[in-house]
Amino acid sequence: MKITIIGAGAVGNLLAARLSATPAQVSLLARGEALEAVRRQGIMMVTPLRRVVYAQPHVTDDAHELGPQDVVFLCVKAHALRSALDSLSLLTGPHTVVVPMINGIPWWYPYQQPAPLADQPLNSVDPSEALWRTINPAQVIGATTFVAVENDGPGRIRHISDQRFVFGAISPDSPHTAAMVTEIVDLFGQAGFQSRATDDIREAVWVKLWGNLGFNPLSALTGATLGTLCLDPGTRSVGRAMMLEAKAVAEQLGITFGTSVDERIEMAAGVGDFKTSMLQDFEAGRRLETAAIIGAVIELAERLGMAVPTLRTILALLEMRVRSRDHALQSAA
Repeated sequence: MKITIIGAGAVGNLLAARLSATPAQVSLLARGEALEAVRRQGIMMVTPLRRVVYAQPHVTDDAHELGPQDVVFLCVKAHALRSALDSLSLLTGPHTVVVPMINGIPWWYPYQQPAPLADQPLNSVDPSEALWRTINPAQVIGATTFVAVENDGPGRIRHISDQRFVFGAISPDSPHTAAMVTEIVDLFGQAGFQSRATDDIREAVWVKLWGNLGFNPLSALTGATLGTLCLDPGTRSVGRAMMLEAKAVAEQLGITFGTSVDERIEMAAGVGDFKTSMLQDFEAGRRLETAAIIGAVIELAERLGMAVPTLRTILALLEMRVRSRDHALQSAA
């Protein structure tokens, strides 16, 4: 199986390091400092057991040299997907499956869904509809990741905890993607991950989103780790209110949750003192995934005619916090 991973962030490097130990032919598409670091020294990973593991995957910045792949994992931020389209077109053949490893509500979510989605792209995550028009949904496999992994510099990651992945076809009309789900689950098992297939990937998206939506924004606002946010009565209460609003939206879209909000919070608390990806991005001066994690849920609520006041309040505060950060960085430059 020929696999390319687009993006050398924390999750991309984790996949490249672990999948390289399987029989698959794995390539990592990277650029800038990340490209040079992996070329020079490979990927250094600190495991949850504090073992230091080195991997040397094939790495390049030239998608043309790789050609069409069997599987392409998109391991970039949701707002950076459009910048990956040129590379993706060079890696995609008629039988390639595309697996976005992204947080929040993905651009493909409305595909073959009833009203009010009804194949209408989400402006919050795909404002130009470039993703909707460019990536064939019949070739997409949905995925959710439950891993706590941090960047520790170019080519260096710390895998804190968890290694669970869920995969599922976004449409029942594609036998090829359904078969590939099984192959990907098996491959991830060979890499030592806990992986499974699901017949309802949209439900898995919401279960993952619950944790991101409830605590990623609060982490960027407060600077607190996930464990602290879940245990502090004040921030736990705010996060819980956000999750309940999102749950109501999801249920109106036909999602049935197999776990309660409080159980999901306890799952997050079990991760401990981990900096969420949004806090890591905020501290590094990078753009935040607010559109996919909060904005998309607010847009869905608007389509349904539902009020989500807590989500709107937190989004407004977070946008102000980002503007203040950016102004300070510009003033210091």
